[in-house]
This record gives sequence, structure tokens and C-alpha cells, in this order.
Amino acid sequence: MRTLITSLLVAAASVAFAQDTLVRKNSAGENEKWVMSFGDDFEGTKLDESKWRIIEGIPRDPMQGSNYVWYLRENAEVSQGLLKLVLKNDTMIDRPYEIWIKDGMKPFKGNATHSSGEINSRESFGFGMYEIRCRIPKSKGLNSAFWMYGEKDGVNNEIDVFEYWDVKGPLKMFYSEKRLSKWHNMTAHYKGGMSIEGYLGEDISEGFHTFTCIWDECKIEWWVDGDLKRTMYRYKGMKGRAKQCADFLKRKKNPEETPFPRDPMQIITNVSVKKTPDGPDKPNLFPQSMDIDYIRYYKKVE
Repeated sequence: MRTLITSLLVAAASVAFAQDTLVRKNSAGENEKWVMSFGDDFEGTKLDESKWRIIEGIPRDPMQGSNYVWYLRENAEVSQGLLKLVLKNDTMIDRPYEIWIKDGMKPFKGNATHSSGEINSRESFGFGMYEIRCRIPKSKGLNSAFWMYGEKDGVNNEIDVFEYWDVKGPLKMFYSEKRLSKWHNMTAHYKGGMSIEGYLGEDISEGFHTFTCIWDECKIEWWVDGDLKRTMYRYKGMKGRAKQCADFLKRKKNPEETPFPRDPMQIITNVSVKKTPDGPDKPNLFPQSMDIDYIRYYKKVE
């Protein structure tokens, strides 16, 4: 009996290990082992608020310079194994809200033509692998995003795993419906600096896709469905020399190539609506949703 119990325990441990450990090939074709230290498959009927903070109101941009949406708790829905960040037609006039500005919360009043959903992780994370599998909504004027953000002493740290919005063609005219939602924004921010790159590919709104960001001391990689789309190096002269990362770190005066994030960051995902004239042009478009299958964070096993 004891042998049977032991065997069952070993089998259970093996299953747990298999679920939490991932072996994947890196950009050099070598196997790497990663252990998941945070994740959510969004099972059940409500969001796990021990992991996530549901955003309400306007969390950023008090001038509402580009987006025009009010975040509501009820717009972050969990059902059928998905987190759905739902966009709706909702009119808000002179709604009070607060935003942290420099040294404290400051009061504002805002307007919005739509409501939506956003979640932020309660925990902050550093170097590692960030991943989301999701399906984004498709139409003119929608902006879906998965990103990480951290701020310390007024210094912003941000990595945009993706942002999707409409693509403008000749004469600043929008491409036809089937060309929308193709722009992939792979960006890093630090101390007001920005390094950005994107690509035109398949229509990402047609199904679920997996977006992966790997961030270490010397570089950031952006992957889509297992294909490497961008590598951003921290130091000048490092391109193509990833194995010499330790040597570059020893050189205290080595100049940095790009604005490279430092501090641990929260995981954020949201979907918003652009302002007119870049906003939606279909009156019966809503509701729409960004559907998320899972979000995960892994640490590399050295």
C-alpha cells in the first residue's frame, strides 16, 4: 500500500513539474528550461483578485490625448476559460477620477464615449519570460495592448509586448477592413527614451495567437507564435554577441545602445478606443472584446 501511495505521489509531482516547467529553443536553437512563477488560465466565473487589480476610471493620461475610454469593473469578464475585456458604448460626462501625479493623487473630471476593461498584476516582476495567448478585436479605432510598466523616483520603465491599432496608408487614409489590426508595436521605454519597431503580418484578429517577450540583463526579444520578430540589445557593439553578455556587464562605462528598462514591472493588459477622427466609424460595432486564454511569467533555470 505504501509503495502504491509513493508511486501516486511521484506521478502527481511529475505532472505538476510538467505543467510548471517549459523547455523551449532560444534564438540560437539551443534548449532552455523555464519555470512558471506566475500565471492565470482564467478558469471559473470571476477574476482572481489576489493576482489582479481591476482598473476603474482613467488610470493614465489625464488629458485623454489619444484614447477615449472609461474602465469599469464589470467589463473584465471571466467565462468559458477566457478573460474578456469588453468594449461597450457608454457615455460618461464630467466623471470624477484620480491619477497619481509625481507625489500624490490628483483629482480630475473626464468624459468618455465608451467603457472597457483593464487589469494590472498586483505583483511586480523582473527579468524573465512574459507570455499571453489572446484574440484581439478588429475594427477601425480600437487599440489592444499587453505590456509591462514600472516607475521609481519618476523614472518610467516600460516594455510593450504588443499594441495593435489601425494602419494608415497613402494620404493618411486607413487601409481596408481586411488590412486592419496588423501593426505590431515592439517597444521599450526608459527615462523618457523609446526604442520602437513593428511589422506588417497576418491579420492577428482572425484567431488566437501567442505573444512572448524575453527580457534579460542584456537584451529583449519579442516572439509571435514561436517566431522571433525583434531583438533589442542593451549595449553598443553587442549585436550578434549575446553569449558575451557577462563581459559587457563588467564594463561600467560601456555605452548603452537603447533605452533599457531596469526596475521590476507590473503586467498590464487592456483595450481602448481612439478619439475622433481615428475612432470607430461603425455605429453597431459594439460590444467587442479582447479575449485572453492565459497570461504567464517564467523564470529561466540556469
